[in-house]
Amino acid sequence: MNMKKVTLTIAMIVGLGLTACSGSQKQYDDGYAGEILFSQYEGSNLKLTVRYNNCDGKEGKVENLVITQPYDSDLPVGACVRVSTAEDGTKNIRNISRSVSRSWLSRTGIIR
Repeated sequence: MNMKKVTLTIAMIVGLGLTACSGSQKQYDDGYAGEILFSQYEGSNLKLTVRYNNCDGKEGKVENLVITQPYDSDLPVGACVRVSTAEDGTKNIRNISRSVSRSWLSRTGIIR
């Protein structure tokens, strides 16, 4: 009987911890997948032109995005990216065309 109470207490604490963690992160909409057609820095802003084409190479609607961030070699022209919008209106752009480990290795010169 005591073991059941301990297990229940631990499960409840872990559940509360996970809820607190997920609540502190920005919530994003599903967004869309697209291909970076153009990339240019203007001061500290990165100007991207992204095509809504689900990264399949077809024609699609084009969106011009301006984000403020330092240089990011993970957002090259031709990359397939996921573009989503947070509840506060900020854009999140993430490269989905290659894995994180591979992109890290490609920057070291080990893998090209």
